[in-house]
Amino acid sequence: MATVDAAIDRTILANPDKSKLYRKIAWRIMPILLISYIVGYLDRVGISFSKFQMMPDILQGNVSMAEAVYGLGAGVFFIGYIIAGVPSNILLSKYGARKVIALLMLVWGAISMLSIFITNPTQFYLARFLLGLAEAGFYPGVILYLTMWFPSSQRAKMTALFVCGIPVSNIIGGPLCGWIIENMNGMFELSGWQWLFFISGPRALLIAVVIFFFLDNTYQSAKWLSPQEKEMITQDMVQGASKKIGADGAAQEWTMKTMLKSSAFTKMWLICFCTVMGQGGLAFWVPTMIRDTGVRSVLDIGLLTMLPYMLAVVAMLLAARSSDKHRERRWHIIVPFCIAAVSLIFIGLFPDNKAIVMVALCIAVASSLVPSPLFWSLPNAIFTGTCAAAGIALINSIANIGGFISPYIIGYFKNTTDSNLVAMCVLSSMMILGAILTYSVPAKLVNK
Repeated sequence: MATVDAAIDRTILANPDKSKLYRKIAWRIMPILLISYIVGYLDRVGISFSKFQMMPDILQGNVSMAEAVYGLGAGVFFIGYIIAGVPSNILLSKYGARKVIALLMLVWGAISMLSIFITNPTQFYLARFLLGLAEAGFYPGVILYLTMWFPSSQRAKMTALFVCGIPVSNIIGGPLCGWIIENMNGMFELSGWQWLFFISGPRALLIAVVIFFFLDNTYQSAKWLSPQEKEMITQDMVQGASKKIGADGAAQEWTMKTMLKSSAFTKMWLICFCTVMGQGGLAFWVPTMIRDTGVRSVLDIGLLTMLPYMLAVVAMLLAARSSDKHRERRWHIIVPFCIAAVSLIFIGLFPDNKAIVMVALCIAVASSLVPSPLFWSLPNAIFTGTCAAAGIALINSIANIGGFISPYIIGYFKNTTDSNLVAMCVLSSMMILGAILTYSVPAKLVNK
């Protein structure tokens, strides 16, 4: 309850009617979106734990390539994600979030359940690719969806509240996956990793039904809002709409062609690429990094996995709240990037020291997740109009090439050097690049 209340803009509290209105909207749509993201992201948590049993099973004991096979499989997910991102967002704009998001969850629930039949690396790659296709439209679709409900002054906090599904799913999923792996292994002749995939299916199917019946496409179509409330939202949307400013400082009407040719678009996908490199690499490897410190119980690994993500929830909400309160976007992204860069190096330098690794992981996970929701305030402040839907999806799709690269390079260098140091240096350099690129974005364009 406090989480949603904390996500309401302090600046609106001066107007009791607006305060009540945006709290009403938040309570109606944000729990559905948050739970949906948690359900979807639990799959990524599950794959990071299923690795311990799944790799020996599908490699038939040839575990020498386990790290590389797992890293490639984790990355292949994002190839499907990249391909389907833009088409999914265009479909969402045309047919509405209710139908499209519900359909996506039905499909990825079915694919997850069918993953119990994986018996070799090729099937593993195919299953991850198809799951990426199914999930591709959800994240950018919700980012677009929030722009249809909240003015610019509200979006950083609401986006952060939504993206909190990442750490919350790890807080819930870590111990849960560890318990399933240890206690359900062999039940009905299924391995623990097969149970992880099978159980995830019904969760997605159930939330798809909830979305279809309870999620409205826009505030204009919401029967639970009065005409006066809808008019109030419309006024805030108009007042909060950003000016479309070109490189020469003059007003500019963005089209897909002018957007794709602009330096601003290039900067946006590069910054997003850096955020995905950081959080994507860690998302699939945190349990393995904890195990490498000497922790052997999968349940204990799951419990320790909670700690970085508990810190991440607090950091994300505080940073987003501060960003909206002060109308400052760049430094709220730059500082976490720099903190993440330093902490990643510590993970690589002291892989066997449990205390150092856990502290560094907590800081690295939290600081690499903070820029993710705050980043979307940048393109949303610059690009508006008919190109917004495709633009958001295209930025997300291009950037998710990093989602393919980062888990694979960790697995590759771990397999070839028996160390995380080189991979952590690569991810750290991406964080520094992200900070530099963010600083290069003119403050007058995004500090709104």
